[in-house]
Amino acid sequence: ARVIERTKADKARLEMLAITDPLTLTLNRRALVERLDEEMERARRYGLVLTLLMVDLDHFKRVNDTHGHLVGDDVLRDVSMIIQREVRTVDIVARYGGEEFVVVLPETAEEGAVAFAERVRQRISEHRISGEEGEDALSLTVSIGVATFPTSGIETTDDLISHADDALYRAKAEGRNKVRA
Repeated sequence: ARVIERTKADKARLEMLAITDPLTLTLNRRALVERLDEEMERARRYGLVLTLLMVDLDHFKRVNDTHGHLVGDDVLRDVSMIIQREVRTVDIVARYGGEEFVVVLPETAEEGAVAFAERVRQRISEHRISGEEGEDALSLTVSIGVATFPTSGIETTDDLISHADDALYRAKAEGRNKVRA
């Protein structure tokens, strides 16, 4: 009986490791795609709205180049924690890649999603990260792109991600530290 329980616990632990980004403890990209496909299908089936945020740290390369990758890792963990503190239990947070995060907001229209994104952007810009001994605390900003389904031109999860990514690039082009839909 103990062997069976240990095996079940090991299986559960391995399943969790397979879907979790080890640095930020958010979903990894593969798990995000699976969950996003499920949420998109649910939104389509029941006529619900679904919004996706693409969150990108501004000038993150400068953090790594100036302060080192360990501080960069601290920054990613802190940003992840800030985002996770702000979301509802039904929302999905994932590390999309490098310094990009995705937040999926089921049953949230664009207006509410933009307000949420502004709150996250502000929390991150107010947050200070301790630097190395003797260094000033780091401050950072994020740019956020917002895309909502159903919207013209968005039929698939790839479309939703692409539209959020386009909005993110507009935020970057307009000077960073902005939210754009």
